[in-house]
Amino acid sequence: MSIIKFGTDGWRARMGHDFSFKNVRIFAQAYAHFLKKKKSRDIKIIVNYDTRFLSRRFAEEVAKILSMNGIHAYIPNRDVPLAPMALAILHEKLDGGVMITASFNKPIYNGIKVFTHRGVSALPSMTQQIEAEIEKIQDDFHFNPQYAANDRISDIEVKEGYMKYLGQIIDFDLIRDSGMQIIVDNLYGTSREYLDHVLMENGIDIVNIHNFPYSSTETIISDCTETSLKDLSRLVVEQGAHIGLATDIDGDRFGIIDSKGRFLSSNVIMPPLIEYLIRVRKMVGGIVKSVSTTNNIRRVAEYYLREVYTTPVGFKYLANMLATKDAFIAVESSNGASLNCKITIKDGILFNLLVTEMLAYYKLDMDHILDNFYTRFPRMFNIESSVKKNERRITKFNELVTRKNFDFQGFHLKKIEHIDGIKFIFTDAWLLIRHSGTSDLIRIYAESTCAKNTKHLIKAGRALIE
Repeated sequence: MSIIKFGTDGWRARMGHDFSFKNVRIFAQAYAHFLKKKKSRDIKIIVNYDTRFLSRRFAEEVAKILSMNGIHAYIPNRDVPLAPMALAILHEKLDGGVMITASFNKPIYNGIKVFTHRGVSALPSMTQQIEAEIEKIQDDFHFNPQYAANDRISDIEVKEGYMKYLGQIIDFDLIRDSGMQIIVDNLYGTSREYLDHVLMENGIDIVNIHNFPYSSTETIISDCTETSLKDLSRLVVEQGAHIGLATDIDGDRFGIIDSKGRFLSSNVIMPPLIEYLIRVRKMVGGIVKSVSTTNNIRRVAEYYLREVYTTPVGFKYLANMLATKDAFIAVESSNGASLNCKITIKDGILFNLLVTEMLAYYKLDMDHILDNFYTRFPRMFNIESSVKKNERRITKFNELVTRKNFDFQGFHLKKIEHIDGIKFIFTDAWLLIRHSGTSDLIRIYAESTCAKNTKHLIKAGRALIE
């Protein structure tokens, strides 16, 4: 069995344990074997990294191994968000990419994401082939770093093209003319000098916090959650700002704080944003959503006669669907989204800007935008919970997905779906139970039009696997 296993969004492991220089080199050699089976010569790969401890060093090791195998490796001169990297893959006609990042995992973890020539995360059909190559070499692999061949390693510039790309999508004049007060929290991640700079370069005044890389193996987690955005929330209220914007460590997730300091999840903010993109921006096509995302997205789609395509959790599935279907947007519940514009990878910078543009257009605070939205669509209450996997819970889960008959008191069960785990669809409510692909957890999600009912469904979901 391969010592490296790819999950929902790449391989992640604890630094100093499974995530070691040796194992990263083994991955790089296996990846080189995989690439050379697909293309015999002139292979070009970008090797990117986030702001975690040693991420640049790990990226350099990957590049050395690729160079030793005759593959051209391009390393940005500083850490870069995922979307600019994906755009560079397309612009430079590269054969793929590697990102050293563990995304929202604790700082003691690091990981690797693999990207295709289309600038999207590799599907299991590809990562399984890489794992097979790892299994072939892992027992006998040896590399002497003193004799690495670096002649095929080059720098690459990615920022300018991405900034132009944002300018083609976002109405910066509208945002500037609104006079909005904006606070940007880069959370020590890769989006510094991207999200903040693109606003400032368009004449928009902002306040900027946590705008430097911070390598830590202690408590700071650069993710877009209510807990991580407490500093931003406090500052928005103190300074009377209209909105607070944040991205996670690799820039693929967005975080929105409203003028009252409240964190707005993807399940809350994305349905009205999708309506704005349809009604005001006149974007055409269907909508891709993950199985765990709010049903209000489906309601908006049906209201405007748009198709909905549902995928398992994991943005690689959404990006693939977005690229192959007549859809204009893809949304996941964990604050990730993508437009079908050149790149289909999720982009936290872009969606922070789109939400800001929507706010400027309506000339209303977020409360009024949501209140107007809820006159046409019901307010939904979402909860996500999780339990650690153990033998008993795994057995219960496996039995659950094969069961046919269920009795949920007080809820009318309409149908059961098995897109990812098991999802129970009720009248104006649903319950989803699935294995996490990024951690040793079983995740439980629920949504309904009543907060009490949502809590009851979460409790029922836990009981099914206990």
